[in-house]
Amino acid sequence: MNTLLANSYKVCDDSSAIDPASHLSCDMTVSSPSGWKNLCFKTRAMFEEICRTKSYKSYKFLIKTDDDAIMDPLVENYINSKFDGGNIYFGTTYGPNTSYDPNNNTWFGGWFYGVNTEVIDRICECGLPQCVSRMGEDQWFGYVLGQCNIEKHDLVVPEDY
Repeated sequence: MNTLLANSYKVCDDSSAIDPASHLSCDMTVSSPSGWKNLCFKTRAMFEEICRTKSYKSYKFLIKTDDDAIMDPLVENYINSKFDGGNIYFGTTYGPNTSYDPNNNTWFGGWFYGVNTEVIDRICECGLPQCVSRMGEDQWFGYVLGQCNIEKHDLVVPEDY
C-alpha cells in the first residue's frame, strides 16, 4: 500500500485506476490502448498528459513513486523546508551510468524521485524525447533533463537527502 502525501494529485495508469487494497482513486488516469512496452513508455505517457493538461501548476513538487513505495511523512516536511525556488530534482542516486547514458546525465532510482514545478515547466516547453531501447523510466527522466538543457549545475541536487 502506498502512503501518499496529504496534498497530492494522483496519476495512475489504466491498470491501476483503483487500487482495491487502499481504495485509491486517481485524479488522472493515463491510458494506452496498445499496452505498455515498458515503464519508460508509461512514464513518458504520464508526462505527456501532465504537460497537456497542466495539472501540475497548482502544486509545488511532482513526486514519482512506485505503487508499493512507503513514504515517510517526514519526507514532505523535509522537502518543503529545504527546497524553495530554483530547479530542484531529488531522490536516491543511481547514475550517471555511462554504459546506457552517453551524455552522463544524473538520474535517480524509479521507486522515488521528484522535481519542482519549475523543472516541469521547462520539460513541457522543450518536449519529451522518445524512449531509447533498454532505457529504464528513471534513467529516461534523467535523459529528458539533459535533452531539455537542464544541466546538473542548473539543479539543486541534494547530497544529504
